[in-house]
Amino acid sequence: MPAAMRLRWHLVLLVLALLVPMIVFSALTIMAFGRHQREAIDRGAVETVRALINAVDESLLNSITTLQALATARSLESENLTEFHLDARRALGSQPDWLTIILFAADGRQLLNTLRPLESHLPDVAERRSFDEAVRTRQPAVGDLVLGPVTHQLDFVVRVPIVHDGAVKYVLTAVIKPVSLLDVLARQRIPPDSVASIFDRNKRILARTKNAEQFVGKTVSPEFVALLDAGGMEGSAATRTLEGLAVRTAYSRSPWSGWGVGVGTPEALESAPLRRSILVVVGGGLVFLVVALVLAGLIGRRIALPMLALSSAAKAFGERGEVEAGAAAGVAEVEDVRRAFVDAAALVQRRAAEADAANRAKDEFLAVLSHELRTPLNAVHGWARILQSGQIDEAAKRRALDAIVRNANAQVQLIDDLLDVSRMISGKMRLDVRPVDLKTVIEAGLDAVRPAATAKDIHVASVLDPRAGPISGDPDRLQQVVWNLLMNAVKFTPRGGRVRLRLECADDHVEIVVSDTGEGISADVLPFVFDRFRQADSSTTRAHSGLGLGLALVKHLVELHGGTVTAHSDGLGKGATFIVRLPVAIPDTASGARARARSITASPAAAAAGTRLDGVRVLVVDDDVDALDLASAILTRAGAETRLAVSAGDALETLREWRPDVLVSDIEMPGEDGYSLIRKVRALGEDGGQVPAVALTAYGRMQDRLMSLNAGYSMHVPKPVDPVELTTIIAGLTERPAP
Repeated sequence: MPAAMRLRWHLVLLVLALLVPMIVFSALTIMAFGRHQREAIDRGAVETVRALINAVDESLLNSITTLQALATARSLESENLTEFHLDARRALGSQPDWLTIILFAADGRQLLNTLRPLESHLPDVAERRSFDEAVRTRQPAVGDLVLGPVTHQLDFVVRVPIVHDGAVKYVLTAVIKPVSLLDVLARQRIPPDSVASIFDRNKRILARTKNAEQFVGKTVSPEFVALLDAGGMEGSAATRTLEGLAVRTAYSRSPWSGWGVGVGTPEALESAPLRRSILVVVGGGLVFLVVALVLAGLIGRRIALPMLALSSAAKAFGERGEVEAGAAAGVAEVEDVRRAFVDAAALVQRRAAEADAANRAKDEFLAVLSHELRTPLNAVHGWARILQSGQIDEAAKRRALDAIVRNANAQVQLIDDLLDVSRMISGKMRLDVRPVDLKTVIEAGLDAVRPAATAKDIHVASVLDPRAGPISGDPDRLQQVVWNLLMNAVKFTPRGGRVRLRLECADDHVEIVVSDTGEGISADVLPFVFDRFRQADSSTTRAHSGLGLGLALVKHLVELHGGTVTAHSDGLGKGATFIVRLPVAIPDTASGARARARSITASPAAAAAGTRLDGVRVLVVDDDVDALDLASAILTRAGAETRLAVSAGDALETLREWRPDVLVSDIEMPGEDGYSLIRKVRALGEDGGQVPAVALTAYGRMQDRLMSLNAGYSMHVPKPVDPVELTTIIAGLTERPAP
């Protein structure tokens, strides 16, 4: 066995285990942050160049607008070129960035140039691409950078075609100085160390924020040319400037003019903060590591000495059952352990006694539970074996069947009670939903609470809106809601006070309003009044007992019914009001069929006969063979023609070749469940997809019922189901008359 390490070395390893990953993680985080920062910078740069190219387009459009205004001159309409020459010179005087204004004929001949007298000999069009585009499209066009034959300097043009009688007669052109575009760059927020350029379709520089005199008219750098030739109207990548500086270039090109804008930010400016951060983290981490190792050694020695003393005390306790008090340790945690040894024996004995008591309580609970479960099961099992033997007369057979049904019902009720307790705690309580007359439920709640109210001389009044119709819900649970609210009001209302209940009908819901003149609810408690076990820490709480479950249960039950409950109070001593909102009733085929089954089973003669299903074709799907046999026996006895399937696949095959009147399917099945089956059945459309379907399943929660109906089932019936109820439900779906 290897020798154990000293405590101080454990501390050293602990320091290393903590600091080294933290340093590495910090460095990696900074690098990742650097990448994200670069991406953010790239996105910001693209946004900047996008704004720049929009500003360039706007500047060009302003020039085009001015030309279009000049094109409407009366002198041009009357073809008086002498007068139009004067109009053009006046327009040129208002545009300091324009070199000249030229009027071309549609064939490219210069008819007029404000830099020359009217009758001067003028050259033909110099920048042909934009001229041809303006003539062809009859739309304004922008030219690329050229050396003007008249101006003898670099310039660019904007052209406006003038259409007469459906054809282009003239092309009015403004020759503009490239330096005018510097104002566009100056108006944008470009970092001082960055280089921004405006370039034409030929990638020749029109304007530049740095060294413009040197580079205007030249093609952008080869790296930038390669980036532009790669395609894309905008983007960013690493390039070099014409000066040879490494930059991160973002660019954007105008789909209208074909021009573009590029902004290059020096790579050093982007990477310098990241390098500095990494150096700071790594360097600082190493310093902290050295300091931490030294401190770990010193602290380890300080802890080790009292630990040795504690080890000796523990050894004495193991040998003699006693703890030598010794001197107090200088470390609080070690001192706590030393003191814990003194009480160790008593603690062990007490915990052992508690464990024995817990085991006894568990055994007693299991014994009671076993007894309660086995008692009805004994009768069911015994009578079933007697019936199986066949050695029983008719009178005894009837007693056997009555006993089996009675004890099976008792066991089902016992299981339901156990599940209800669990679901109430976990928020999964099951409701028995059916049409409910709220007025009857409320009157029952009022009758139940009146004795308590009378004992305190509290006047209870009610106003029930006669328009409040039935709703869908569990009448027992809704009565529990009303009773809880009324009892809560009576409990917190002093003697001689008043409690009022109102039932009101709204458009799509009903409201139950319970108000009192009691002690009220403080503002700091009101938000938590529906929380489980939450009570106000005040004299009101001290004066009244209870665990605080009543209102939490009210909220849970109301929400299970799809409603809401709210509490209102103006403060202590000013009473409280609780408002329950419940949705109105929705027609429910399942509830109607179940009510019909209950009405039938209320008559012993009808229960014995059941509902006949002569000629009804029923397809039953269940992976449990016993469940299939039971369903087949029930339906066959009622006269139905039954076919069975043990899986969703078998059911689909049967349904294609044999059209049933009703489909009865389990939900939980291996491979493919009942939800998937009904969706595939409904997808068949007119080829059997409209067959009424019943989900017969052991899942009986409200959400299970909603899932079944939403999936496409006509009804949801939880197991176990009474045979008469099952045949009645199927008869209801096929519109068969009840017996």
